[in-house]
Amino acid sequence: MAKEEVKRTKQKRGTVVTVEEFLSLDRPKGDLLLKVGREQVSVTSLDRIYWPDEKLTKFDLLSYYLHVADYIMPYLQDRPAILQRYPRGIKAPMFFQQDLDSAPEFIKTARLTNQEGRQLDYGVYSTVGSLLHFVTLGTIEQHPWHSTVKRLDKPDWIAIDLDPKRAPWENVLQVALMVKEVADEIGLQVFPKTSGSSGIHLYVPLKPANEYDKVAEFARLFASEVAQRAPKIATVERTIAKRKATQVYVDWMQNARGKSLASVFTARAKPKAPVSMPLTWRQIEQGVKITDFTITNVPELLKKGDPWADFFKSRQSLRI
Repeated sequence: MAKEEVKRTKQKRGTVVTVEEFLSLDRPKGDLLLKVGREQVSVTSLDRIYWPDEKLTKFDLLSYYLHVADYIMPYLQDRPAILQRYPRGIKAPMFFQQDLDSAPEFIKTARLTNQEGRQLDYGVYSTVGSLLHFVTLGTIEQHPWHSTVKRLDKPDWIAIDLDPKRAPWENVLQVALMVKEVADEIGLQVFPKTSGSSGIHLYVPLKPANEYDKVAEFARLFASEVAQRAPKIATVERTIAKRKATQVYVDWMQNARGKSLASVFTARAKPKAPVSMPLTWRQIEQGVKITDFTITNVPELLKKGDPWADFFKSRQSLRI
């Protein structure tokens, strides 16, 4: 039985505001139509609390994404979105949505086949309006594919997640520096960022020349080399019970087709509203902390510069 097309919802009516007018609002309530470029995005329940302890609302989250739109969109553009929806905030149940059943006309979709052979209609990040629509649905965090719809089977970055679990933060920073050491030896440039949750993410920008299985195998070998050089503080052992309390998990397994990590510049559905923030290696050496970056201070911090400004100018080839 053929899958039905995504149902297109009609444009709602209501008060229309510009981005500038929206950002100047003081604790708005209810719903509005936000004009972003050529699109009108229905933004709803603006006073809904998303972070109860910090009293931050959906409006605060939408405002954050508007402030950082120019920074985050290059990492989302033309990529299928894995939606993790928190419609009632971070302390209420979350659910995943990869298959859209309805969407406004301006939301692009891509029909893809998952590992079980099911056809899914993914939403695709295409404009700031599309990002804000997904945020309005409760998508606090942005989880794009590692490839674009133009070259769906060829990722344009490697992503490695340093997951500490019980290991001290200092060990995470040391393993990150070990990743840089190994990358330097083979002539690869690595871009670090906070995960915004508990660890560090390390990205290697690529020319989209190799398919997922080859890129994942390279990531496996790379992670194994890091773990072999620093066995006291690094491991590629998946089973938590088999890891030492000092070991950071060098997770390379998110490089498969259809997998994702939290995007750089994304807000995270964690206490204090942290952001996955791009870093310099100097910051890692100086002992940067995840709590240094939140949706309330990142827009101002970015005025000092973006450590990942040259990310897409640094696409590299893998010798595999």
